[in-house]
Amino acid sequence: MELIKQDVSGLNKMIHVLDKLNPFNRWANFLGVAVLFLMVCLTFIDVIMRYIFNSPIKGVLEITEVMMVMAIFLAIAHTQNEKGHVSIDLVIARLKSKPKLILEFINGLLGLGLFIIMIWQSVMRTMLAINKNSMHSQYFPLPDAPFTAIVVLGCLALCLILIRDLLKLAIEAQQQRLRWYHWSLIFGVPITILILALFWMQPDLWGLSLPLVGLIGVIISLTFFLMGMPIAFALILTSFLFIGHIRGTPTALNIIGTDLYRTVGSYTWSVLPFFVMMGYLCFFAKFGEDLFFSAYKWVGHLRGGMAVATVGACTAFAAIVGDSVSATATMGAVAMPQMKKYSYDNRLSVGCIIGGASLGPIIPPSVVFILYGLLTNTSIGNLFVAGIIPGLLITLCFILIIFIWCRIKPDAGPSGPKAKWRERAISLKAGGPVLILFVVVIGGIYIGVFTPTEGGAIGAMVAFILGLIMKRWTWNGFMNSLLETGKVVSMVFLIIVGGTMFTRFAAWCDLSNTISTLITNAGFTPTIYVLVILLFLLIAGCFIDLMPLLLIGVPIFHPIAVHLGIDPLWFGLLVCLTINVGSFTPPVGMNLFVLKGLNRDIPMSTIYWGSIPFVAGTLLAIVILILVPSLVTWLPAVMKM
Repeated sequence: MELIKQDVSGLNKMIHVLDKLNPFNRWANFLGVAVLFLMVCLTFIDVIMRYIFNSPIKGVLEITEVMMVMAIFLAIAHTQNEKGHVSIDLVIARLKSKPKLILEFINGLLGLGLFIIMIWQSVMRTMLAINKNSMHSQYFPLPDAPFTAIVVLGCLALCLILIRDLLKLAIEAQQQRLRWYHWSLIFGVPITILILALFWMQPDLWGLSLPLVGLIGVIISLTFFLMGMPIAFALILTSFLFIGHIRGTPTALNIIGTDLYRTVGSYTWSVLPFFVMMGYLCFFAKFGEDLFFSAYKWVGHLRGGMAVATVGACTAFAAIVGDSVSATATMGAVAMPQMKKYSYDNRLSVGCIIGGASLGPIIPPSVVFILYGLLTNTSIGNLFVAGIIPGLLITLCFILIIFIWCRIKPDAGPSGPKAKWRERAISLKAGGPVLILFVVVIGGIYIGVFTPTEGGAIGAMVAFILGLIMKRWTWNGFMNSLLETGKVVSMVFLIIVGGTMFTRFAAWCDLSNTISTLITNAGFTPTIYVLVILLFLLIAGCFIDLMPLLLIGVPIFHPIAVHLGIDPLWFGLLVCLTINVGSFTPPVGMNLFVLKGLNRDIPMSTIYWGSIPFVAGTLLAIVILILVPSLVTWLPAVMKM
């Protein structure tokens, strides 16, 4: 016992030393989010200068790219420290303490090994940039070396946090008195994977066909996901191993060093942080709360009216916030206490919040549409417009569900007090910021004042200005909006790096053409193909997060759809809508757990049962969109005229 105490004491001292880096990581994160906000300001000013004065800022594209590198890699360590890198805990959360600890240890060791490789390759790239005096762009003289060095710094800081976390796991292992065979698993599995990887990454030793290699790669990546490894780590590790098998270890090492810098430092992807920041600025400016109380004034006196008001507020809020988590958090904090006050059935209350929040990724602007458009080269503007009618259709389905629910069980949604007509009219001004943002962003993109990428920055700046005018900003509120943006963006971009590598690996394995040939030989019609893909995504979405499904599935499924002559806009919207259903489908829908975190007194079973009718409503809408494709394609076609 004394020996264990001494060992724990030594580990605690090492942890204490590493914890001294936390202030550095926090300040680096602050600097990163400040750079993100400067990116928004720069793009906003550039659009104004170009459109009004016909004098754009020189080199704004290149400056934005290197600012993205700074923003992302200054924040990734703090995101790891805050446990912000997303993982799938479907399996690991259900394990007993010792098996769970062993699996966490294995994931930590694999992650540490991966980031050591990433640091090594980033250092090599930095030294090469210094020796060659290479520039980020041939059109604008910005040297590569300082920014590749930031990549090294960010990865090194994250690596040190991983070491600290492993030391904490070691203390826990000693406290749980792990036996020698437990330690054999902890170190034996990573060593076995390392040995197998060394053999696997020698193409001459194997005679497997490329499509088979691709299938094995998909299975291995899913295995890493289910082990609880962060999604970004799993994608990068799998892609590295399988690119090494196909093209050799030097190519894999070169790609892992290059993609870290080039993917993050790509102007194409800057649209994502702009729209994420716009969403969080709206969230912390409390525009969602305004929408709920406005809708409540109009329909709160009806049976189930408060639930309808929640769905209506979520619909309007979705028009300015492109993700469902923000809407769940907003309505969970605002609408749930009101429905409890008027004795609403908990299942109806949680169901309408979770269902309404799911509209965020469908009604434009949508982060899901942005990712899909970037992955497939589909027009983001067209995807935005294509989502309007389906989003409203789902809203009507949800309202119909609430109406039927309250007709069958009147006590589920009692009537609230009736507001006067003057109060209702005054409440309409709450929709002003939403209407302004929607018209500015979507209207500006479609009349050609700015690009979709610039539209996100314009929207973020307009949201900030509206918050100032309405006196919604405190220093803490504004900083929290930036910090949340930084955490989400750094997490997403590390996943995108892995997704970009995985897409390249899938293309080299010729997976799309192979599957396309199999489908053609099997006699699948385009309709059957669409139904099979949607069914697969629906089932997979019940267990796998939205992001990996998009990044793994879309690069494989979309080219096949185009080959079969399926309208890419219609197919893209159906895919995004079906994948999004997973965000509120039991057992692992993220929004279910977000709402549970806000309402710890409500059993998880109640949240599950409450979500099911709204899942059914979304599926009904999907069926209607399959039967009537013009509901997706008509509005984009009209707006092109």
